[in-house]
Amino acid sequence: MPTVTLEPNQITLEVPFDTLLFDAACRAGLPVASSCSAEAVCGKCVMKVMQGAQNLSVPSDHELKLLRRDSRGANERISCMARVQGDCSVTTGYW
Repeated sequence: MPTVTLEPNQITLEVPFDTLLFDAACRAGLPVASSCSAEAVCGKCVMKVMQGAQNLSVPSDHELKLLRRDSRGANERISCMARVQGDCSVTTGYW
């Protein structure tokens, strides 16, 4: 199973293939910003990918639209849309 490391807390957990980053953080007991309850609308659950971006699902057109709308960087993903397919490390500004 892939591992997700949640920085700066250095919490590492194994998750099933295709788990959402949002769900991985919640499973670890960390808060995830969201006003849409992970319905892929608000874009507040964005996470910065520190390592393993290639191990996440390819961004959908909808995710890319949200990222552009909010002027997000190339290393940022909407966590309720990004699926873990291999080891990765992520962070947010509020952990």
